[in-house]
Amino acid sequence: MAYASRLAAINGCSSLWAFCSLVGLSALKLSRADPEELSRLSDLSGIVVADLARFSIRTNTRATRTLRGQIFPNKDIKIQTQYICPKCVLEAADDREWYHVPSDVFWYLDFARTCPKHGLLLIPMPEQQVGWFPYDFTARLSQAQIGRETLVGLMTHAPTRVDEFSIASFSGNTDSTWLAGSSAYAVSRASERLGCIIEGFRSARQLSRQELARLADVGFAVISNGPESLRRVLEELIEQRGRSSLRKTFGVFFHLMDGKMGDAIPMVRAVLRDVILENFVIHPGDKLLGEVCTTRRFHTLTSASDLTGVHPVKLANVLRSAGLMAEISASDPIMIEAEPAEEMLRKLSSSVLTKDALSFLGLPWRHLMSLQDSGLIAPVNPACRGQYMYCLHELKHLRDAMCKNARVLSGESADLVPVYKAANQSVCSISEVVTLLTSGKLHDVGLVGGVRGFDAIRVDPAEVFEALPAYREVTDAMTREELLKHFGVCGKTLAFLLREGHFDEFRTRCRQSRKVRSYITISSVERFSETYVSLRNLAQEMQISARNLSYLIKGAGLYELPVPEKCRGRFFRREDVLPGNKLMGLDGSNNNTGGSL
Repeated sequence: MAYASRLAAINGCSSLWAFCSLVGLSALKLSRADPEELSRLSDLSGIVVADLARFSIRTNTRATRTLRGQIFPNKDIKIQTQYICPKCVLEAADDREWYHVPSDVFWYLDFARTCPKHGLLLIPMPEQQVGWFPYDFTARLSQAQIGRETLVGLMTHAPTRVDEFSIASFSGNTDSTWLAGSSAYAVSRASERLGCIIEGFRSARQLSRQELARLADVGFAVISNGPESLRRVLEELIEQRGRSSLRKTFGVFFHLMDGKMGDAIPMVRAVLRDVILENFVIHPGDKLLGEVCTTRRFHTLTSASDLTGVHPVKLANVLRSAGLMAEISASDPIMIEAEPAEEMLRKLSSSVLTKDALSFLGLPWRHLMSLQDSGLIAPVNPACRGQYMYCLHELKHLRDAMCKNARVLSGESADLVPVYKAANQSVCSISEVVTLLTSGKLHDVGLVGGVRGFDAIRVDPAEVFEALPAYREVTDAMTREELLKHFGVCGKTLAFLLREGHFDEFRTRCRQSRKVRSYITISSVERFSETYVSLRNLAQEMQISARNLSYLIKGAGLYELPVPEKCRGRFFRREDVLPGNKLMGLDGSNNNTGGSL
């Protein structure tokens, strides 16, 4: 259309309408890039039809138009208000007529605000008369009667990077960038809106064209550097503005990407969507930037409470004590990572309080704590104050593991007793009996019907006792009476040594009498004997009476293990009283004591 306007001026016509009337063309059809009219203009001027069509603005729908294969809204094609670059006009005219000035197709785009060639802000044509045919550029420029001094005074420098990309996209020179395939209009608008939120502007409606050009260049500097640069800036905005809402954080940029404009620049929208999913709570089924979310990445306290059925306050205490939720902040909403908290939320959804767990297991509280201390069961909220909560599925699994070798009993059996009674008779904890059951070491196990919890399980206490590790340790242990004879000391001295932790003692039933007795491990006795030796044992080793040995070492300054008064038995460090030790003056040659050294 601009070419036809220049052709009319060259042939001396005052307007495009007059030229079309003379040559039999339709100016209105030319403005719509009608193929037949373009073909007739090609025959008249000798210009190839494809070249005429390439730079023609076509009507696409009632609301959009097409230029070089890219679609623009009607409001973004400047027809009534023509913008020009003053330096381009001056260079093209160069003391010649105005029809020498070509109309750059770039000047018709509303989102193009600068001239990439000269770095100047595009200015509206200072027309003195309104009503000219909008597409008759040459006639409008001639009638405007613009002085060269006026054009020089209107030159204003402005950023041009985003407009350089727009021109390159029309020429097909953007294949090497990650924005290849995006329309120039979408990139320009996205850059402009991104610049707005970076600079803190809530809207772009009241800003001047020069300010919009600057903001577009700010946003394009981020977008053009690649997805990592864009992601970094978006994450910085989240840190600055919080996570209260998407529109408060990303403002007009999110509004633009959430509309049809996002379809024209999918790679930028994909980066924004990933950042939102990584930092905001989006529920499955919600539509985000044109796509439906199928998985959950974060929970709110409300959604987690609805899932588990636990009161939000108690749920917050549980998750905070487990390290799955940060402290509540007044600025940011509560966000719980779904994947790490999935196992905890699953347990909480089937959890019961301590009193319900006791009722299900049929055990008193002390036995429940025994199972917990041994690690057979674990509360969901171990670090919380107040009542513990237990996963009902884990309690059922433990009970099923105990009954895997059980046979159904028709009635009560005299040989089989409940689990806690077997623990009492075997002098062991209930956790040890449960461990034997779950490991399959007990074979005579019964199950009474109609009874709930652990009371339904019956075991043989004799089998339990023989399967306990302490039963086997009895063969490698000593009783207190045997230890008294071994060292030759009194009971008070042995009790003192036990209190001081020199020996390891345990209680279990005797294999013969079946009575509960105390036993001392052989390993602890050997460990003690390596360090200390009793006076009686030392006298036997040196073949001397204990009385004479006591007289010889009196006043030698040897270290003696302190024992309470009125206790019989003395202990010395073995390294100080080795046979023949010169420190005592004993070398085996002194017989004046009547003994043999």
